[in-house]
Amino acid sequence: MTIIQKKMTNLYELRYRPVFSEFTDSEFNHLRKNMYLRKYKKGQVLFDEGDIRDKIFYLVNGLVRLERYDESASYTYTDYVKKETLFPYGGLFSDDAYHYSAYAVTNIELYYMPTGLFESLIADNPKQMMYFYHKLSKILENHETRVQYMVVSSATNRIIKALNYLMKELGDYTNPTMVNIPYPITINEIANISGCSRETVGNTIKKLKEMNKLEYEHKLFIFKDLVYFNSYTE
Repeated sequence: MTIIQKKMTNLYELRYRPVFSEFTDSEFNHLRKNMYLRKYKKGQVLFDEGDIRDKIFYLVNGLVRLERYDESASYTYTDYVKKETLFPYGGLFSDDAYHYSAYAVTNIELYYMPTGLFESLIADNPKQMMYFYHKLSKILENHETRVQYMVVSSATNRIIKALNYLMKELGDYTNPTMVNIPYPITINEIANISGCSRETVGNTIKKLKEMNKLEYEHKLFIFKDLVYFNSYTE
């Protein structure tokens, strides 16, 4: 982990991001003075489940994976944070500890700020509070949809729904009919999300490649038939 001197130009650019835009100039300046830029190498841990929730992060570049295991370590909750995103939302205003662990999937650059200061500024600003209310509602809606995707008996359907979820959450359009995920996603990660074995996921992806629905090389996905994948979530 590398601590970098705060870059004032970048901080002023953050002023106009939706997550900060409803703060008053005075509030944002107060927050800005307590924001620090850090770099993490691929594989480094940002925080572990159970650690004191004393920092809020804003990811500038790269990809972060959130993980949480049940007591038997047989079930894994997996989610991702992509660039230009604030995290974690879980526990905001309520919990003293982080709900899950966070890892750098790629080399990343982020800002961090004290949780107490950030929450107090939100609490004193009704417009900013409303933004976070809507954001949390959207996150809850997405998680409910994701659960509904996964409660189907067909392993193939669960895998394709998991791929569609990743496509929508992490993908970038390369043209109107093609989406690529610019971050490495492993077979094991898809197995965890879909609740299927690694072998089943590998075989399903192989078939999808043969059908020319996607490409998967060096852990990178390119989705070539968006109508096909979206049909599994209708």
